[in-house]
Amino acid sequence: LDRARERNDEQQRRLGAFEDEAEQLDAQLGERLYTGELQDDPVLVVSTRGIDEQWVDGVMTSLAQADADVVGAWWLTERLVLDDESEVGDLSAALELSTDDTDRLSRNLAVQLADVLYGAADVPDAPALTAPAEPALLARLREAGFVEYQLPEGAEGDVVRLPASGLRIVVVDGPDAALPAGAVVMPVLTDMTTDGPMPVVATEPTPATGSDADEATQPQLVAAVRDDDTLSQRLSTVDDLDRVSGRVATMLALVDAVPGGPTIGHYGTGDGADRLLPPVAGGG
Repeated sequence: LDRARERNDEQQRRLGAFEDEAEQLDAQLGERLYTGELQDDPVLVVSTRGIDEQWVDGVMTSLAQADADVVGAWWLTERLVLDDESEVGDLSAALELSTDDTDRLSRNLAVQLADVLYGAADVPDAPALTAPAEPALLARLREAGFVEYQLPEGAEGDVVRLPASGLRIVVVDGPDAALPAGAVVMPVLTDMTTDGPMPVVATEPTPATGSDADEATQPQLVAAVRDDDTLSQRLSTVDDLDRVSGRVATMLALVDAVPGGPTIGHYGTGDGADRLLPPVAGGG
């Protein structure tokens, strides 16, 4: 028993050392590799409440290391479940509709959010002269508690302002999301990519496996995108955000997500992944 305890203690020590090294590697890789990769490029992060904030915080840290213009994060809240009359009424008002049909409200929400994101990610023929602003739709959704904002550290103000054009988008999924991916996020992504590829990267940590894993609480977004023949050709995915390689892949995929001409790929270790990391430009 004493020898077994000693072995367990040694394994714990090694595991702790490995985790410390992984954290240092992650931070130092970003400092070394990301600098200037997204210089002043506007980026929005979208996620769902219930998901551990560490995944969004990590992405925002990497974006800052890449010198991106991180406009902030949208957190979709559990109010979008629409399982009581107050939520239905408030969403109807926020969407400026007069209906209590939850299917119609959900459909209109997807269409209107997709229009907002498509407009901000579009690349006009001439440079945009409009200053970044909070979309009126998001102001109403935020006031009604359907969306919450997270601003990057040191940001001024308390609202997320989108640019008139050139926006890149990272959608972060994860375990225990308050809303299934198919409720809001998938319809929005489907609508905003109707005309072709868009500068969007969907990323999530590796789903848990084994007898203790509850499939209903696991990330759903990446698999859903990859299983969709059209959507899989129009935005990129990463399935292992919990690993250093996944965080690197997320950033490199976002660098490749050039508004107007994004390079699409699927990265990680799960089903449907093309490679671990995006290839060098032109390398196939």
